[in-house]
Amino acid sequence: MVDQTPQLKVLIVGSGIAGPCFAFWLNKVLPSSDITILERAPEPRLGGQAVDIRSAAVPIVERMGLLQAVKDKTTTEVGIDFVYADGKTKATFPASGDAEQQSMTSEFEILRGDMAKILYESTKDTDRIKYIFGETISKVEQKAAGKVDVIFEKHLQPTTYDLVVGADGMRSRTRRLVFGHGPKNDDYLYRLGQYTAYFTIPRADEDTQFAQWYNATRGRLILKRPDQYGTTRVYIAVTDSDMTRFDEIDEALREKGQREQQAWIERVFEGAGWLTERVIKGMKEADDFYMQEIAQVKMPKWSKGHVALVGDAAYCPSPISGVGTGSAIVGTYVLAGEISKSPHDIPAALERYEATLRPFIEKVQKLIPGAPQIANPQTEWGIALFNHTMGIISHPFMRRFGGLVGKIAPAFGKNEWNLPDYNTEEKS
Repeated sequence: MVDQTPQLKVLIVGSGIAGPCFAFWLNKVLPSSDITILERAPEPRLGGQAVDIRSAAVPIVERMGLLQAVKDKTTTEVGIDFVYADGKTKATFPASGDAEQQSMTSEFEILRGDMAKILYESTKDTDRIKYIFGETISKVEQKAAGKVDVIFEKHLQPTTYDLVVGADGMRSRTRRLVFGHGPKNDDYLYRLGQYTAYFTIPRADEDTQFAQWYNATRGRLILKRPDQYGTTRVYIAVTDSDMTRFDEIDEALREKGQREQQAWIERVFEGAGWLTERVIKGMKEADDFYMQEIAQVKMPKWSKGHVALVGDAAYCPSPISGVGTGSAIVGTYVLAGEISKSPHDIPAALERYEATLRPFIEKVQKLIPGAPQIANPQTEWGIALFNHTMGIISHPFMRRFGGLVGKIAPAFGKNEWNLPDYNTEEKS
């Protein structure tokens, strides 16, 4: 019998986590596909801070045969301490040891770069998957015949594809080119009132295998975490419901550079206490500094014609959700699976992708009420109340009821979403 499966020509924009993960699954369920992964950086982007593998993403990574590789590269974090103003008193939350119901420290806590490398290594030598670095798209035009014409920004010649998938992050260029800036001209971003910088500093004797969370007044946060490379990862954040407070840093992120961004952070954190001086000094010397606004992406549709968005580009739940990476992994699995069911009818496959995945995304985008402001108080009184609350919750007796937290914070609850079972056996 002649195989009637079409040889789809597919372009994936973005080589972080979502892009290679989708390529992996599409190659597995529809190996006739000709897949190109496009990355604007000149080489694989293997930087970044810790990400979590939680919820329905865990069995998917296991099906990929990559769960042990993830375990081998975990950050070595064993829990989190909420450190009080004296730098000594703390509320401690150890890792749960339960992959089904994880604590604030995931059982599969891994640096973003390590996860991206695992996915890159698992796909880079695969037949019919090709990576192109140092290039990006400049125009996407859908044709009446069910094809997509793509014009590139640099050296590649215009090419026609059967499917284009935007996996290029929260600030997705693919999303802007195909879906515009949204009805509110906000690029489909739901702002959460928080800006965070990430960087690595030298490890010191005071650092342990516990992450340490410290609040200072005016919504300032320092969070430092261990890694398996002998250094310390730092998250430094500012939170406020008054968005005018961020006008200056917004401009610095849009139009200026790292020096101006770091200068803003240094001014804002003056007098914050605890390890602020060490952290600011380390920030200035770090070679991996990165800063971003914390937001969610909320769209009424994730696809148009033969173009689909996946991961943060479509439904970023934000880093504070704990399931940003997990939702990308789940989304790529569903997208590939639905395409494999009707490769002759891509629009129908994309409709099913949305219908199947949206209930899961709606759940993981529900943050703890009041987040992130509730965990980043503006006043000393608010910090004292927050610390007292965390102290109560951290008591071993209260931790027995961790499932209650999962009801309002999906990242910490058991996975109750039914994972679709596609035919993921090897095909030839």
